[in-house]
Amino acid sequence: MHYLFVLLALGALLIVHELGHLVAARLLGVRVPRFTVGFGPPLLSFRLGGTQFVLGAVPLGASANLQGMNPHRSAEEDTSGFGTLGPLKRMAIILAGPLANYAVALGLLFALYSSGTHVVVPLTVGTVLPGSEAARAQLLPGDKLVAVAGKPLESWSDFVARVADAVGGQLELSVERHGEPRKVTVRPRADERGAGRIGVSQQYVFRTHAPGEAFTQSLVHTGRVASEALSTLVAMVRGPEVAGRAGPGALMRQESSDVASSTASGADALVRALVAASVALAMLTLVPVPGLDGGRVLLLAIEAVSGRRIPPRVETVAQTAGFLFLSIGIVATAGAEIRRALPSREEPPAGVKPPAVAAVKPDAGTVVSVTAQPDAGTSVEPARVVTPSPP
Repeated sequence: MHYLFVLLALGALLIVHELGHLVAARLLGVRVPRFTVGFGPPLLSFRLGGTQFVLGAVPLGASANLQGMNPHRSAEEDTSGFGTLGPLKRMAIILAGPLANYAVALGLLFALYSSGTHVVVPLTVGTVLPGSEAARAQLLPGDKLVAVAGKPLESWSDFVARVADAVGGQLELSVERHGEPRKVTVRPRADERGAGRIGVSQQYVFRTHAPGEAFTQSLVHTGRVASEALSTLVAMVRGPEVAGRAGPGALMRQESSDVASSTASGADALVRALVAASVALAMLTLVPVPGLDGGRVLLLAIEAVSGRRIPPRVETVAQTAGFLFLSIGIVATAGAEIRRALPSREEPPAGVKPPAVAAVKPDAGTVVSVTAQPDAGTSVEPARVVTPSPP
């Protein structure tokens, strides 16, 4: 279910991305002879505004065929092509794709925050998985995380990162419970991807925002997702195994699994997953590697500064090299994802059973999340919260 959702989401967002290029090109006077959605034999075709729109048999992805994109064709031969524009206008057309993805993410979030959504309670435990390390340490929903090993926490992502890097070791957590400071010790367990988990998720509460506040929250949210996407891209450079744990699939894995399993907040989780994918796609295409939008922007920036066009042969070689680099990266990441998805051959020794630990019940009046997440420390799924009635 996760991989199907990722494919459909990325396919739709690629269409949005290419539509951004199409709209910008038309506004700047560049002809777009053909716009294709998907690939394979055409199922539907029609002409609109000088552009032939084609729907392929497999509706995944899209491409906008801008006139004059071939660097070996002179501008004199093509008076309404991409190559006739100055570097800044060409840069605007290239940047319109990532900008369209960002605008869609911002619009989805604005609608979500305006209509009402679950918002995070900063650094506060929402659920504790029974039998987890957090339950052993008697962490409770409503506990506020203050520090790890004496170092103050800045965000939930900061907490997740510290727990993920502490597999097999002990961590001393400083928490506040009903305003009183406490210290607990946990030993993170490795999950199937090798990251440390303790069995907690973040707390969310339901809120409706005024338009101005909704827009501000949308900007903050997209900024946070962009920062996480950038960290993911940096992690992917380290190698295919890291890419498998931190690639685009991993970025959406928790959110999309929530869509499949949650009935109370499925639409909420779906929007958040689409936002994560849209911002991640925008960030990925802006990487300054030839073959991506970021690579074209880099070449155009060099042209704008130098005042001279990049020789067509140099541009072709750069784009080809970038395409090969991207192909290797995609294959490596896909391989790591496939290996991660395959069931492990390792089995626990005969007769060994995981220790049974009773679920820890929260104090009366503690805010409790109805949805308990099996992910230990990384879940950001918005969950409904209720307050138990006094005894």
